[in-house]
Amino acid sequence: MTQIQTATKFSLWALEFALYPLLGMTVVLTLVLPAISAWTARRQRLSGSVWKPHHWGALTHLLLFPAAIAVGVLLPASSSAVHGLSPNRVGVASLKIVFYVSVVSCVFWIWKMRGLRWVASGLMTLMELPVLGALFVAGMSVTGDWL
Repeated sequence: MTQIQTATKFSLWALEFALYPLLGMTVVLTLVLPAISAWTARRQRLSGSVWKPHHWGALTHLLLFPAAIAVGVLLPASSSAVHGLSPNRVGVASLKIVFYVSVVSCVFWIWKMRGLRWVASGLMTLMELPVLGALFVAGMSVTGDWL
């Protein structure tokens, strides 16, 4: 199987992993988020536009999805005739780095979006689910422990 086919398969598995929580959270956020945003805006007596152009930078968080898939494709567990599959240590360390960058990115964008913290929390949660799915699938590839 080529690396592109493997990356496609891993991406689909990661999105399937995140599908059910993502659908549930989408429904909840679609119903609750406008009410919370309106309540927050009224309570804080916001004037003018709260959304700033640099807030679009939060979407860069989604770049961690292909980063995790790339680690899983490029650094799979190595196989040997004697020991079977052994985890790729560089791959495991790379996935840990991607995970910590993901957490820091979420915290940073929630902190950066003053006045929109509820919206930012919901947005970052929705964007974190596919990234966690990619980390899960890539982790199976890197360690060789397939479910």
